[in-house]
Amino acid sequence: MKKIDISIEPMTRLEGHMGAFATADCDSKKYVDAYAYATMFRGLEDILIGHEPADAIWLAQRSCGVCPTPHATAAVIACDMAYNAPPPPLAIALRNLAFMAEEVYDGALGCGILEGPDYSSEIVQKVNPELWEKAQNAAAPHCKEHGYATIADMMVALNPVSGSFWLRCLGAAKTGISMATILCAKHPHQNTFIPGGIARTVELKSIEQYYAMLASEVAFTKELVPFIDDLVDFCQANGLENVGEFPFDLYSWGCYDDPYAYNAKYADMGKWGLKRMVPPGIVIDGKLITNDLIEMNVGVQETVTHSYYNDTPSAEFPKDPCNNPLTKDHPWNESTKPFAAKAMDFENKYSWAKTPRWYDWKNRVDGKTHVVAGNPLSRLYVAAVSQDRPESTGKSVKFTLPRGTVAGSKVCDEVTMEWKVPAKNNSLERVRARAYYHAYSAYCAYKQTLQALEMIKKGETKVWNQYKRPESGFGVGLVEGMRGGVGHWVVMQKGKIHRYQIITPTAWDISPRDAEGRPGPYEAAIIGSDCTEPADGGKITGIDVVRTIHSFDPCLGCTVQIFDPQDKLIVSQELSHVHVDDVFEKKFGNKA
Repeated sequence: MKKIDISIEPMTRLEGHMGAFATADCDSKKYVDAYAYATMFRGLEDILIGHEPADAIWLAQRSCGVCPTPHATAAVIACDMAYNAPPPPLAIALRNLAFMAEEVYDGALGCGILEGPDYSSEIVQKVNPELWEKAQNAAAPHCKEHGYATIADMMVALNPVSGSFWLRCLGAAKTGISMATILCAKHPHQNTFIPGGIARTVELKSIEQYYAMLASEVAFTKELVPFIDDLVDFCQANGLENVGEFPFDLYSWGCYDDPYAYNAKYADMGKWGLKRMVPPGIVIDGKLITNDLIEMNVGVQETVTHSYYNDTPSAEFPKDPCNNPLTKDHPWNESTKPFAAKAMDFENKYSWAKTPRWYDWKNRVDGKTHVVAGNPLSRLYVAAVSQDRPESTGKSVKFTLPRGTVAGSKVCDEVTMEWKVPAKNNSLERVRARAYYHAYSAYCAYKQTLQALEMIKKGETKVWNQYKRPESGFGVGLVEGMRGGVGHWVVMQKGKIHRYQIITPTAWDISPRDAEGRPGPYEAAIIGSDCTEPADGGKITGIDVVRTIHSFDPCLGCTVQIFDPQDKLIVSQELSHVHVDDVFEKKFGNKA
């Protein structure tokens, strides 16, 4: 049995830096082992200690320039809660619209710019030549909607920079950023979210501008979804259906709060969480376990067995504000203390990402921790099986986009879309879900815009509630970025941040092995995946590893941050590797 080891570092077409090491078995044409690791350190949580909690709304956004608004939203919800500062309804609606604008921008970016090139003609011709041959003779079923006659034409359209659909996605992403800027003053790192509301006056003109741009996103998504449907269906029917499978073990924090239900109270979080346009939920082995956001929060654990951090010794806070038990590994008890170790030492510590898991503390399944993944597929799956909303059927999410005429658009009529729970949670289905979630976010933004206009019409124009900040408090903000769940936890003492923790979407998915040896979602999705490319001369490119990781849409700047500008970069064959031994000895006193 011949095996091939591949190392890919840095992985390209993602935000930040990461590496992957995988082993392919040439006889079975399967990947039999894999490790994914983050290569940079993040110290934002320690930087925030001693600050006003509200400072985190602006500082924590610096986690990422790609998805700052989910961080701003999670941080401001945590501050609302810690300060006991519920916003008025219109402020929540405006926060939602800013958030939704970023989700449509990020969906277009992911589908077309970051993941789409993995299925472009330039790449497919090199690594899957037989797929390219079939694509040239395969008619695109939804040609009328997106304008490409064959699958090969679509693959050409996904070529970076030169591809026409690649450029369309870039334009749609730009429009989404412009929509967010209208409500946030700037993007990235917007500055209008504040505890108790939003710091901007309401002008009907701004809502009208937002609505006009939203119309172009609605028109675009009517082409994006059928385009991705055709591409995914073709690739799955021609050999890529077993790439990147992961079990239906999923989480979604939910997002887009109901303006009249959200009150920022932790004790009511289970109630107002259920009123979100995108519902929260935990799915284990394909079954919905809970929609209760309080239960979900208490179950969050983050360990460091294989991460470059010191363990948290004990639980400073053994109970949450509702007297539920907290472990030492819950974010309200956790700290971020780096610990240097060797690079790529997979038996020991090997990643700057920590290891989030979800603990079934109410013993709904087995009373154990579970490896769960977050992404648009997770989000839509939870929405589909949570049958307490009109868009959910139990097996799908069904919604209707409005009629609208936009210059250059191919589909002007009203369109009903239905994302159906797939048979497999594989790389291609994660890409499909991202396209449908772009459409669903545009649909939610349309509904939220109409509601905001109705509020203004009725004279509900208040955008901030005055509050008196207490000396101490707990806060948690749980929302969904495009890549998955964003969580911010704050403990306030004497009016200052005593503890602050951020768990990003990519932290869940790139998480290294835990104490039980279970791989994180990236690693698990690679292990057992088909290796679809021919092993010419005993070499492979690792395209299926790349497709698998890109399908989760990594954001490593969100998960870790640059450590020191003097790190040495050593390139060995196709592997570039960052060594930080000297830097660590100087800064932390222990050498890797």
